Amino acid sequence: MKRSTAALIIAVVVVVAAIALVVVLPMMTAPRLEVSTIKIGALEPLTGPFATWGKKHLAGAQLAVKEINEKGGVLGAKLELVVYDDKNDAKEAVAALQKMVEVDKVVAVMGPVSSGIGVALAPEANKVKVPLLLHMAGSHRILTLDNRYVFRTCLPAAPMNAAPVAQFIKEQNLKNVANIIASYEWGFAIKDASDRLIKTISGVDYQLEEAPVGERDFTTYLRKIEPLKPDVVITLGHPPGGPTIVKQALELGLRPKYFIGSYTPVDNWLAVLGEDRLIEAGLLEFSCINFDAPEYRQIAEKFYKETGLWFDIHAATGYLNVYLIANAIEKTRSVDPVKIAEYIRTSTFNHPILAWPLRYTEWGEFAEARIILYKFERGDPGPINPGAKWVPKVVFRSAPVEPYRPEQ
Repeated sequence: MKRSTAALIIAVVVVVAAIALVVVLPMMTAPRLEVSTIKIGALEPLTGPFATWGKKHLAGAQLAVKEINEKGGVLGAKLELVVYDDKNDAKEAVAALQKMVEVDKVVAVMGPVSSGIGVALAPEANKVKVPLLLHMAGSHRILTLDNRYVFRTCLPAAPMNAAPVAQFIKEQNLKNVANIIASYEWGFAIKDASDRLIKTISGVDYQLEEAPVGERDFTTYLRKIEPLKPDVVITLGHPPGGPTIVKQALELGLRPKYFIGSYTPVDNWLAVLGEDRLIEAGLLEFSCINFDAPEYRQIAEKFYKETGLWFDIHAATGYLNVYLIANAIEKTRSVDPVKIAEYIRTSTFNHPILAWPLRYTEWGEFAEARIILYKFERGDPGPINPGAKWVPKVVFRSAPVEPYRPEQ
């Protein structure tokens, strides 16, 4: 009897221990955050000249939030986007950032497009110690050597874009080069970089024209470059005017071998040129996204079903921005903005649809950007963009571009 009783007691202890393990182990392997909701700021240009950029970026971010929340959120906490329109106004943007941090308690902010907005927001983000993910905003003046909270996520600093364009011009043996820039922060940055890297190419005849950022009639500027008979017309420094520049150039009879775009949403190109002219113009656009990845097609098809829109680089950037932040929260197991920023700055974020891994210098610049130029080739895109006549075709991939190092 004593042996039986002892054996019974041992058996009960074993069963209880096993039950305890069943209860405890899931808690050990799936830690949860102490918050139920994580707020991410989306500070977007939803009105003004960059509204198309902002709306596509926001739509991509919304898809990522939906996907993550449907899978249970981040360590048990649901994501929520806090959306503000920066109205392409620096004072408005700074006030919105302050409110997001102080009132809404966001863990990070994303969305700036205009370089002027980026320049205004960067010191504020470093002051309040909240990570700021730049959608575009490529001026080389935005990041300083002591920056620790602002990161580029698609568009490298201006000089880093001019370098691959110069490489492409050399490879294609283009001799007559015209460049039209806008009179604002990004345009001036492209001018400075182009003067150093493109204008100085041996054998190149180079001409630059400067137009207001809100210009809609580029006839005067195009007439000035007409005698050059350009092999290529660069609109990189005038994102809002790019489509109109190309349209009016074609109407004037200018037929360069290439037009080079400005990270402009395809919606803008289509609205001005239409599909046939877009395909036939010889337009090359920039990309930070790998269109050839199978994962890209899967996400693009899903995005089209949700929005009826093509999953371009701006929607993809919004989508990836959310995953970049979520990954940092998961890895640090924290919603502390300081820890999130530190993890982003010191780690590498890989995703199959990225054209290059997001790895950063100490000051938040891309450490190994590999810029893509693609054209609009006639073809059937299938379910990622039903009914369209074109597909993106990559024509140039740069070697890793040396990170721009700020002077101070």
